[in-house]
Amino acid sequence: MAAVKLLPASPVEQSLEGRFLVLSAFAVAVLAVVLYGQDYVIPALGFGIAIAGHVVSYRGRNRKRTFWGQVLVASLVVASLSYFLADSVGALLGGVMPQANFAILLVAVTSFDLKTRRNCYSSLWISLAILYLASVYAWDYPFGLLVLMWAICLAGFWSASHLRRMGARFALPRSAITFVAGAVLLGVVAFIFIPQPTFDPTGPVVVSLPSYAQFKGELENPILPLVQTSGDTSGSVDLHYRGRLGDSPVMYVRTGAPAYWRGLVFDRYDGGVWTASQPNALYQYPPYVPARLLEPAPDANLGTFVQVFRVARTMPGVINTASPVQSLYVPVSELRRDAYGTFHTPDVLRPGTTYSVVSYIPDLSAARLVGDGFATAGSLPSAMDVYLDAHSLSGRAQDLAHQVVKQATSQYGEVMALTSYLQQTYRYTLELGHVPPGRDPVDWFLFDVKAGYCEQFATAATLMFRSAGIPARLVTGYATGDYDPVLNQAVVRERDAHAWVEVWFPHDGWVPVDPTPSFSALPATRFPNHWAAAGLARLIPHLSIGAAPAVLASMGFLGVLPPAIAVALVVTVMWAWIRTRRRRRLATLGSNAAPGESELLRLYERLQERAGRRRGPPETPLEYWREVSALAPMPLLQEVTEAVNEGAYAGRWPEPDRVLELENQLTVS
Repeated sequence: MAAVKLLPASPVEQSLEGRFLVLSAFAVAVLAVVLYGQDYVIPALGFGIAIAGHVVSYRGRNRKRTFWGQVLVASLVVASLSYFLADSVGALLGGVMPQANFAILLVAVTSFDLKTRRNCYSSLWISLAILYLASVYAWDYPFGLLVLMWAICLAGFWSASHLRRMGARFALPRSAITFVAGAVLLGVVAFIFIPQPTFDPTGPVVVSLPSYAQFKGELENPILPLVQTSGDTSGSVDLHYRGRLGDSPVMYVRTGAPAYWRGLVFDRYDGGVWTASQPNALYQYPPYVPARLLEPAPDANLGTFVQVFRVARTMPGVINTASPVQSLYVPVSELRRDAYGTFHTPDVLRPGTTYSVVSYIPDLSAARLVGDGFATAGSLPSAMDVYLDAHSLSGRAQDLAHQVVKQATSQYGEVMALTSYLQQTYRYTLELGHVPPGRDPVDWFLFDVKAGYCEQFATAATLMFRSAGIPARLVTGYATGDYDPVLNQAVVRERDAHAWVEVWFPHDGWVPVDPTPSFSALPATRFPNHWAAAGLARLIPHLSIGAAPAVLASMGFLGVLPPAIAVALVVTVMWAWIRTRRRRRLATLGSNAAPGESELLRLYERLQERAGRRRGPPETPLEYWREVSALAPMPLLQEVTEAVNEGAYAGRWPEPDRVLELENQLTVS
């Protein structure tokens, strides 16, 4: 029966500096969870336990493990796993980042049994996993500093542990640092210049624990910027009133394609107030809505892209998305979808909630829309007569609309003519008083003040489109926000609350149009770039086998770091393996090294490096010296070779002082 090969025994880690760096790497990971996951109790408790564990491990590093000590550690690991299951399934302890907290507790518990170098490396890799879990919530550049700090701790531990074994003082090896830095740089360059693959998702991104709240009757009235509560379930937009909008972040969106974040839709206008004509037409969906449950892709689809939304403040249960939606996942018990395509949740969206959406990018270019033709009554889906209702628009305003579009020869031309007219003729301002009592808000905007905010521009455009026979409706939500093309994320604030118009085209469906000045008249979503450096999040992040590059993409610019580190680790492991084999060959010359033996063998290694050729396994030291000397004389190599032969075959190794003299000769030469 063949013998089972076991891993070689790992040496006891004697380096106090190395152990301190292992603890420091764990501290960096815990700090990332605290700063970005906003989780405090378990990280603080785990780090305190880890400090005590490292002290105990260092003091007892040379003692044998006891049976009951092993049982205690195993029991604590099982207890940590029980916590993870309880917090993941039932959110018994808050349900905040249970995966990261489980890893933190695992490091804390096992820190009492860190005897060998292999144990310390295991602790380092778990802390790296914690750092990765925190990166899901990282939305800025400073997170890169935490990754760099962790890498420094790893390099420092490697240096401290290996140099301590050789009895040398602590110092970073310049050649190793240069080698690893070059490997990291190679990984970054390769990741940037390799184009991204395109593929469709097969599952959701799960980054928030689900909420188990259920719908109770009808939907709650939403309280959104620009939207007021009303008697029905969908709210309203009242042009007589507008509250102040601040600069506080509402949500963060990680996306490779900046877009408008669509929310509620309104189709009935009367007396200066927008409402929904179908507030109770609701359809129930599971938390993960795959593509097969939604409308098919547009005829002229350019691709798909993912958005990961993280809620920054308590918001009503309205799911903002880029439209049209291919699939989405929201961590709730169930979803409802209204007649306008907006998804709703049973409860409010709380800070930290993260949901993912995959959207299509239809071709809404001018060339395509020009050839789409005019919408007619026969081309409209059922129940769309409301989108042509312009009875609330005054005759004066209708005449203005007809005057603006009379030269257009296509529906697209009419839409662009009206949109351009509003953008160029009227002024956008937030410093606007209330509509005077008894005045029609649209007429007051068009003919009196000739200035307004987005709701007034969108309302005037919607009604003027309708008066020209073009189906249209009002949409509320958020503009893109402050978009960073490197991080592939947008910070959406209160002041980004926005209203625009959706116009119906016979072959392209609902097309977004924005008549507000300083905004794009046709805000169609586009990829800024197909290369990794400018569009990392174009990769679809989904949790399925073989989708590791996609998951990295959900980290934005920070997605460069894991592949680069992986490349560096592979190269470093190969290099370390070669070095280890060389050291083992030297160790076989004698396990009980005599004084001067180790120093002489290290000097012999340096001379081989100087000669530019290593001694082959079948070569004797004398044969190697003859081969090298035939190319270039090396008197010092001859002297050291004689000393190695005398020590290896006669057992007479030179004194350390003599080896030091030889080393000085090498330095001088």
